[in-house]
Amino acid sequence: MRKSIIVAVSLLFVVATGFAQQPNHSNTVSVFVSDLAISHTSATGTNLETSYGAAFGHMFNKNWSAELSVTSQPLLRNSIIVVNQQAIYSTFRDKLYPVDANVSYHFLTGIRWKPYVGGGLRYLDFKTRLDLPIGVPTSVGRASQRFVDPEVNAGVTFQFRPNLGLRFDAKRIIGTSNSVLGDSALSGSVGLAFRF
Repeated sequence: MRKSIIVAVSLLFVVATGFAQQPNHSNTVSVFVSDLAISHTSATGTNLETSYGAAFGHMFNKNWSAELSVTSQPLLRNSIIVVNQQAIYSTFRDKLYPVDANVSYHFLTGIRWKPYVGGGLRYLDFKTRLDLPIGVPTSVGRASQRFVDPEVNAGVTFQFRPNLGLRFDAKRIIGTSNSVLGDSALSGSVGLAFRF
């Protein structure tokens, strides 16, 4: 796993070095929400959950950029555990903090809509605590796993001011992933991007 992370960071530095001579440098800070979910049960009522995050990006020239983002993603899991030949229904809530490192190609459109496509890696250090109902001999369980998965991304930014834009982005894990990334390996987001 550590080798994969070192390779990903090294690739970002190689891209940065390759385009460092370009005169048109631009940094971007983005805040976003993603994966809006509305659920309803008779026991808990209606729940609204969403992920949110922040990203820092750098344009190496008019076409190429690199970005590092962190998302706070809620996780709700239901499970049935058998203890002393009795099935016990249990739920646990936690937060995931996936880190995405992507390199993107931006198409030159000459208008306010700025589309892009790219790819990179998602890193997730998943640690959780499982609280079981009172009376179960072992009332706390723990799990810890790390994942590094390749991903592709695409999106468009509507640049309504030179330094402010509305950004729509989608990311998808590719290949066979064992990551615990919610219900889907596809995530969409919308946010504001500030350029400086």
